[in-house]
Amino acid sequence: MLRKTSSFYSLILTLSLLLLFLSSSPENLQLSARTTKSEILKRYKQDKEAVLRSPEEMKAMMKTVVDDIKKRNLKFTVELNEMMKYQISQIAGTKPPAEDELKKKEEERRKKEELERQQREKKRQEELRRQEEQRKKREEEIEREQNQKKQEEMRRQEEERRKQEEKKRQDEMKKEEMMDRNIPAEITPSIDLVAFNWRDSGLLSKVQYQGICGSCWAFTSAAVYEANYKMKNNKILDISEQFFLDCAKDKYGNDAGSCDGGWYGGVFDYLMQNGAFLESDMPYKGKEGFCAVQKKSNYKIIKWGYIRRDAGIPSVQEMKEAIVKYGAIAATVKVTPAFQAYKSGIFDEHAKVSGPNDVNHAITIVGWDDNKKAYLVKNSWGPAWGEGGYIWVEYGCNNIGYGAAWVVVVSE
Repeated sequence: MLRKTSSFYSLILTLSLLLLFLSSSPENLQLSARTTKSEILKRYKQDKEAVLRSPEEMKAMMKTVVDDIKKRNLKFTVELNEMMKYQISQIAGTKPPAEDELKKKEEERRKKEELERQQREKKRQEELRRQEEQRKKREEEIEREQNQKKQEEMRRQEEERRKQEEKKRQDEMKKEEMMDRNIPAEITPSIDLVAFNWRDSGLLSKVQYQGICGSCWAFTSAAVYEANYKMKNNKILDISEQFFLDCAKDKYGNDAGSCDGGWYGGVFDYLMQNGAFLESDMPYKGKEGFCAVQKKSNYKIIKWGYIRRDAGIPSVQEMKEAIVKYGAIAATVKVTPAFQAYKSGIFDEHAKVSGPNDVNHAITIVGWDDNKKAYLVKNSWGPAWGEGGYIWVEYGCNNIGYGAAWVVVVSE
């Protein structure tokens, strides 16, 4: 969503200041006599109603959407709903960084990961060489022993030591492997499945409602963290979106976003160094506040990245591989009036776009169905919207998947 000043909150501020001015300024007693409180309230009500779509405007928008569905024989149904009262700019909000900036950040991250991997490999090789030198030294000591029984005992002990070291090495390898993924082996699905989603597996948190605030990027960040934490640690969390809205900053110190929109990449940068907090710590208010949290948190991520190096739209195969390895995936889509009015079925609008990054809303991709040729998407407009808060979006429709990103959460 492009940044715009919230009309609703501007009206409240204007009303409060005007009432205070009229009641406290002697110089304006004459104006106060002419402008009554009821007239001010009446004008405020008129201005507030102007922010929302009228019933006639909603019906006209619905007629346009329905006519387009019939004309193009699309696969989804629509209905008049709460979300259609608002302008899209009031209920969606994601602002992807410039493509060059995304590429630069992703390249920096990948270089850092490669350097870390090389350092780990170097350390591992040095340890293997040290162990080999120690082994040879111990074997020479054994050969020098004259007592055969003592030699056999030493060999037995050496074999036991080797087994313990091998077990330790395998445990470390397993631990390192889990640092690169969220999904334990026992629940990892096959990428060859025709259809799979984490919702039906019972591993997703409940659908949330972002309200009239372009904080979809914060809700997507929380939904991804909650789902993947449950998969990895078998524990349910309710992460505070308000904390992300008020506190999260990217690695360059810039705010991750506001009610005028933002980007989940900034939240993931923040979670690399700082932890998330629970809803009980900072309940959602539907508006921006101040960052007042001072205590520390262990709800962090180990790493994150875009599925594609350039943060572009992944192929279906790439998306499936990420869902199987990491769980829920943060992504974006282009929201339209037809998307707002969605009720059920496969959303296949394929709206006109200016490029792959022509998106305005952050969502969470949680599965696929090749029979439907669609992704299952978790939204943040409450469970009364769509199919219980979810929507099936056809592969390639409305730039679904741009900026698709995975995260690896910490283990308890």
